[in-house]
Amino acid sequence: MSSYVDREWFYYLRGRELLLYKLLGGSSNERITQSGILRTRGKELMYPNEDIADGLRVEYTALNEPFIAQSFEATTGYASGTGMSFDPGPAATISDTNDGFADTGKAFAQGDRIRVQGSTSNDGDYTLSSSGTIDEDTLTITGTFTTEAEGERVTITQIPLEDSSPDATSHVNLNRMLSLAVVDYLKAMTFESAGDIERKEYYIKEFYGKLGDNESNKRNISVSFPSGPFAVR
Repeated sequence: MSSYVDREWFYYLRGRELLLYKLLGGSSNERITQSGILRTRGKELMYPNEDIADGLRVEYTALNEPFIAQSFEATTGYASGTGMSFDPGPAATISDTNDGFADTGKAFAQGDRIRVQGSTSNDGDYTLSSSGTIDEDTLTITGTFTTEAEGERVTITQIPLEDSSPDATSHVNLNRMLSLAVVDYLKAMTFESAGDIERKEYYIKEFYGKLGDNESNKRNISVSFPSGPFAVR
């Protein structure tokens, strides 16, 4: 197998196909000069000229929870502060001396899935107990904690519940804009299968447009200009 695979092998995606190419020239063109070893490489791509008996390993980001039981926009539970402490039990709880677990529109409920960030020893995803105390200053979870006193700025965010048996009422684990983009992509693939290239291109354009809108929605840009001495106020 070749060495320097990250510099000698290249690929690109064409629909559902992964096309693999090798850099012509490889890493064998080396010569010693007054300034040291000079390595030259060709700039042409060729089809692979060797067998890869055990196949290719492709590394990518996986979506572990593709379907959720509630819409992404419905997960509004949120709390943050320096007054949170963790007690391992017998019933594992998070306590907040600032009573921040019941803010209007950001409260938590029994059975919610939460993500803890910023703690010393208890960062991770947990499920709130379906029978324990859930109020303005206490969250009871199903699981265990490491004892931790207040002091760190801890953030607790509600995250969607996974739907392990999805049906027509399930939600895709994406926000609303990306969900609409998925619909456009599926329409594009349907029209492509039917041979309607014009409408396929239309929905692919809509798909990429929504992807761009989703990225632009994440950017908060503000512009300020200095006012001159004679500016109207």
